[in-house]
Amino acid sequence: MYKVTVEGAFAGYSDTATYIKVAGNGAYVPCDPAEAAGVCVKLPYEHTDEDGNTVKTVEDIVFHFPGRELLGMEQEATLEETSGPLLLGEAEEVVNILLGGGDEE
Repeated sequence: MYKVTVEGAFAGYSDTATYIKVAGNGAYVPCDPAEAAGVCVKLPYEHTDEDGNTVKTVEDIVFHFPGRELLGMEQEATLEETSGPLLLGEAEEVVNILLGGGDEE
């Protein structure tokens, strides 16, 4: 899992990260992390459908890395590898504390 930070602010967590560069024809192409100018990640996205319902999903978003360039329209972002199970465990602990629960001895 990856923590995505955009221009210094937390943007979300993504299960995937595809490292990319721009090919000679102007298309994004996958590459090794060492040669990547950016990344494509899936981040939470909320929109309203034609019936007025709120739909939560994920959306592929492309970012460039600091000091690197892609096509010039992408926001700058950094990635930090994190542990999904540890994050979920910490969130569960917080919820238990807020709801008055906790370890009983």
